[in-house]
Amino acid sequence: QSMSVRPIEDHEALHNSASKLVSLKFIQLTKRTEPGLLADYLMEIGASSVSITDHDANTEEEVPIFAEPGDSLTLAAVIGGDAGVGKNIWVRSDVTAHFTGAFDPLLIVDNVRTAFDLGTSPRFEVDQVPDLDWVKVVQSSWKPCLSGGFVLRFPWHTDDDIRDCIKDIGSSNENTDDNYYKEIQLEGGIAFGTGEHPTTQLCLEWITQLLQKNDNDIELFLDYGAGSGILGIAACKLKPFGLQAVGVEIDSDAIQIADSNSASNNVNMKSYLPRQLGDDDESASLIMKAMQRSQVDVLPEVMTGARFDACAANILARPLISLAETIANMLKPGAPIGLSGILEWQGEEVVEAYSEYFDNVKIEKERGGWVLVSGTRKTL
Repeated sequence: QSMSVRPIEDHEALHNSASKLVSLKFIQLTKRTEPGLLADYLMEIGASSVSITDHDANTEEEVPIFAEPGDSLTLAAVIGGDAGVGKNIWVRSDVTAHFTGAFDPLLIVDNVRTAFDLGTSPRFEVDQVPDLDWVKVVQSSWKPCLSGGFVLRFPWHTDDDIRDCIKDIGSSNENTDDNYYKEIQLEGGIAFGTGEHPTTQLCLEWITQLLQKNDNDIELFLDYGAGSGILGIAACKLKPFGLQAVGVEIDSDAIQIADSNSASNNVNMKSYLPRQLGDDDESASLIMKAMQRSQVDVLPEVMTGARFDACAANILARPLISLAETIANMLKPGAPIGLSGILEWQGEEVVEAYSEYFDNVKIEKERGGWVLVSGTRKTL
């Protein structure tokens, strides 16, 4: 089989510079080569990172294994559900690993051939990873985001960045007046909710319409699955006086990020772990581990029961369905709810689950293959 490597003098330069990263890419691996096991092996021997990608992506030979929003096909990843996570693999895959310059790529390839009992070395390429400040590179590509009457910014964004972003909207439907937008500043972190995803945008628009219509009726707002806290913060920004937001989240790191975001935006919001462990083992495990950390709190007992005036929950369809009764029991009769994180083909299933507890449950809006489901808590 063919190989592609850098000239030996360049390889030696890389070897002598342990501070630089080398990219070692194994090409056109079939399922028989077990790309997943290879990725694990490369991590075990010292790779800084490993990725598996579809070799045939964006070609006529591409065979997708994951459903994208708007796709009409039902794929193995969807049919298999949770059982299929991590088990699907493309017909031909590329496995790319980054190693420090102290590693010898040719020796790694030979070790792979031996460890996987291959007759010949797999095809591979060696390249040097550019020596860049990757934090700045990522930040430069992460522009301010406009959604639902909000401008979402990160600490590195300047006022000029914000103005340029608003001007770039141009002929779109968004208002181009600087004063039209309420600012939300978010910290970079692992928590979901930066405003760019269609589900976050759908929820922000729903919250804006809700508080413009029912401003005086909503004093306690529930952000279930808070992530970065963006939805609760948005509610507080729309009603800076007289509204308190409460986030519920199973990830302790996300809780800390949400609380930090709330503080930097100077809003009345705090996030907690749920009081119940949840129905699935993964959620229960996460909650139990988080409970062992002293820096995160469990939802106070005083906040249990039907206390909340409105709720937004941007999670995923499966957990939303399992949480239908839990969320319903936290809302007052007549309280509105907005749900997203739901693919278009999952919408009716969520509607059915929530119709037991809510009136007028419907798919209210669709964007990019994702939907927002709304309803009103039934009178008890």
